[in-house]
Amino acid sequence: MAVILAAVCLAVMCAFPARADGGLKLHTEYPGITVKPGDSLSIPVSLDNSTGSAMDVDVAVEALPEGWEGYLQGGSYRVSRVHTKTGEEGAKMTLRLTVPKELSEGMYQVRLSATGQNGASDRLDIGLNAREMKEGKGSFTSEYPRQEGTTGTSFSFAAALMNNNLKPQSYSLSANVPAGWMVAFTPTGGSTKVAGIDVESGASQGLNVAVTAPDTAEAGEYTISLNAVSAEETLSLDLTVKITGSYGLELSTPEGRLSFDAYAGKASDVTLRVTNTGNVDLEHIALNSSAPAGWTVTYDQEQNQITSLPAGTATEVIAHVKPSKEAVTGDYGVSFSVGTKETAGSAQFRVSVKTSTVWGLAAVGVILAAVCGLGLVFKRYGRR
Repeated sequence: MAVILAAVCLAVMCAFPARADGGLKLHTEYPGITVKPGDSLSIPVSLDNSTGSAMDVDVAVEALPEGWEGYLQGGSYRVSRVHTKTGEEGAKMTLRLTVPKELSEGMYQVRLSATGQNGASDRLDIGLNAREMKEGKGSFTSEYPRQEGTTGTSFSFAAALMNNNLKPQSYSLSANVPAGWMVAFTPTGGSTKVAGIDVESGASQGLNVAVTAPDTAEAGEYTISLNAVSAEETLSLDLTVKITGSYGLELSTPEGRLSFDAYAGKASDVTLRVTNTGNVDLEHIALNSSAPAGWTVTYDQEQNQITSLPAGTATEVIAHVKPSKEAVTGDYGVSFSVGTKETAGSAQFRVSVKTSTVWGLAAVGVILAAVCGLGLVFKRYGRR
């Protein structure tokens, strides 16, 4: 009898080889996930078949927490049965879960099941750690909300727009600025200027805020008020720009003419107009010039310097230009310049040097005397 029983057991084992875990295996790379109210989740799930033969397998979301919604998707379909080949890569599915908007913190569990035609089966439990996110007011902030620079500078502020609402928000962006100022919004990492932006629930959106001051802006502090407005809330951010002033000097003449006449060895006067084109008063403006060798240039200002010149005003300076005695008739170049440690200005003049009238009359007299002398000679001696 013992021999017969052993033979029967051996025959049964050969006909039905042992299968670990029934030969079906449900698994996911993400068996533990943290979620928040209102989340929509897509969790990849695989079903492996090691039974030794291909088969159809019934699959289901066996258990869900109360108020949760979920189903299994294969391709673009909801599925309740999948075909699995043996010994090959398992069937791929996606668990679609919708977390309720009203949810208490704690651990939740979703159970999936798979049952084969031969009775093999498996279950998969996925743990979900829910964190309650209470709805709150969003924020509009900048790490460095104060900057300074000269008039005409383009300032760049990095800002962050945070949506603490339980649902996505669409914000319109605007700015209250002084007349002539310009403000532009660009999403961080982008290049397109926007007037509005969408922010997901619990998310933060970075913004680059470009602020440009006009050339006419006076020195002082200016407040740039930014607003992000959605259907649920209005968020504000104040930026501060300090204008340190603009500097500029312009050199010309009252008539705008950049040429004059002069005589060799004789000083000629030219009136220069110096204008402070900036919005900051300037002091100790130096007067300088560049002229041909042997020429001299002086000014009617002590130490060749304008003591002060208020912003937006002009003053006149007389330059005494004396060409060299050896200068011949022709055009020459002389440049005048004005400057402070902050700014400078210059102008190039054409100087036409002429021969002195006295020497011209003397030359005419010599020529006339020579002609008269020749006439007397011809008259007295005649032709021979």
